[in-house]
Amino acid sequence: MTNAPGKQPNTAAKIVLAAILLGFVAMLVTSGIYRTSNPSLTKFVQSRNAGSGEAKTDNSAHIADLMGKLKTDPNNVKLIEEIAQHFMEDGEYSQARKFIQRGITAKPGNAHLFYMLGMANFKLESYTKAAKAFETSLSLEDDPSARYNLGVLLKYYLDKPAEGKIQFQKILESGAGSDLKAAAQKELDEK
Repeated sequence: MTNAPGKQPNTAAKIVLAAILLGFVAMLVTSGIYRTSNPSLTKFVQSRNAGSGEAKTDNSAHIADLMGKLKTDPNNVKLIEEIAQHFMEDGEYSQARKFIQRGITAKPGNAHLFYMLGMANFKLESYTKAAKAFETSLSLEDDPSARYNLGVLLKYYLDKPAEGKIQFQKILESGAGSDLKAAAQKELDEK
């Protein structure tokens, strides 16, 4: 056996490798720029606390169990809402939206379902529909989180910054929590 020297990559291989690396760097830079100039909606929620001895269950198994319960009580809005929430957590926004709309059909005056519809529509990049859902939610119940999300949509996605500013100002005048008020003030301070 002989010890042959390792093959050196030829010029074409070096060019391809450099192009791939340059492409990754370009994607990283453009992604960073996009994310800083286009913030996504913020959802202020309280964390769920499972019992200290309970293990976290698999969402798909839990959804299947809830679906079984829904068969016996097809208009149970609480079950529908819980199923939709699990789909949202799993990133299945189209599925979540189907259940949210089913819940709205069963109980059209439920502000939280319209809030969830706004979030699902936003994630599906249906910004006009998302804004309409948040507006409907606000017409049913004044929720500073829905108002904040509506303001973000108006300011960044629907090119209506003056209308967004009105929403942020209303948050400052409301009984919203200090975190949400600070976020609204930050949006008002930014041009």
